This record gives sequence, structure tokens and C-alpha cells, in this order.
Amino acid sequence: MKWISSKSHRSIALLLILISGLLSGCANSDVGKSATVLGGSALGAYTAYEASDGDAAWTTGGAVIGAAAGLGANALVEENERIAYRNGYEAALNQSVKQQYWITQNRQKEDEYTEPEEPGAFVPVVLPPQEINGVIQEERVIYVKAR
Repeated sequence: MKWISSKSHRSIALLLILISGLLSGCANSDVGKSATVLGGSALGAYTAYEASDGDAAWTTGGAVIGAAAGLGANALVEENERIAYRNGYEAALNQSVKQQYWITQNRQKEDEYTEPEEPGAFVPVVLPPQEINGVIQEERVIYVKAR
């Protein structure tokens, strides 16, 4: 790459850094995770290539280090997602407990201000023996509340 000026080298490196940064935002999908690893690998390979004046071993090592950095970035994003999910779950659980508490409090306040029902009288009613859907019911007594 001797025919490219040093200004172009900086532009390419900046472009690779920018692309890697943009791809890291897509790390929550499988395609985005693959793109992050690929972008990190390309950035590492390019940086090692420029630093070592084209040595293949250094370029390969740079690609491996870049891919590892991309995998690390993906793992970090996944861990942050797990933490955010757990925090949201705990917040919702706390809110649910608070709602249940206030429902109970309001119900108890309603009970304080309502008048209790008068006991009222119950009148016995005798039901004669009968057959309902082929089942014979014996004579029985039920109590009905009278007002």
C-alpha cells in the first residue's frame, strides 16, 4: 500500500473505527453480533498491517485481537441487557407489591365508612322431594333471608 498517502491511511483507519462504532449498536441481533466481530477483526487486521508494515503474522494477530474485542463487546452488551431486564423485573415487582398494599389500604378504609348490614331474620323453606334430570332430590330445608 505504498501508493496510498499517509493522509489516506488516516482516513481509512478513521472510517474503520467509525464503521465499527456504528456496528456495535447492532449488537443485539445475530447479524449485528457477527458484524461487530467482523468489523473488530477488520479494524485489528488493518491496524496491525499498518503498524508492522505489512507483516502477515502481525496482521493475523491483529485480526484475532480485533475479533476477540468484538466478541467481548457482544458479551458486554448481552450482560447489560440481562442487568436491564432484571432491574425492570424487580421494579415491576416492587410496583405490584405497592399496588396490592394500596388496594388493601383503600379496601379497609371503605369498610370503616360503610354501615354493617343488619343481621336480618332467616325463614326456613321446605323443598319437597323432586326429580331433576333423573336425580331424585330428598326433601330438604333451606333458609332464605327475610327483609
